[in-house]
Amino acid sequence: MRLVIAPDKFKGSLEAAEVAAEVAAGLAAGGLSAEVHRVPMADGGEGTVDAALSAGYRPLTAEVSGPLGAPVRATIAIDDESSTAVIEMAAASGLGVLPTGDDGVVGRDALGASSRGT
Repeated sequence: MRLVIAPDKFKGSLEAAEVAAEVAAGLAAGGLSAEVHRVPMADGGEGTVDAALSAGYRPLTAEVSGPLGAPVRATIAIDDESSTAVIEMAAASGLGVLPTGDDGVVGRDALGASSRGT
């Protein structure tokens, strides 16, 4: 039997590759004897670049303009064979890269925000 485990991340707790590994471990502990292929997936949001990297793409990281203009480091995934790049808008323009002030409050400025870095 061949089994493909292709989960998305469990946001806030496990990345997709970790979910796949835990599911595979649980099945093995339960006595499943199968050819298991772990294929982390993503829905196009956070985790998409990680899924491409786990599929063999190479990372390319650059400093870009964040949503409020401050520099952030964002990674894309490159497949040289097919001349394909996978970007994740959230890496440059998402809520997770908004700056945090000294008081620990995340800076938000909907009217001043930009996706320029993407």
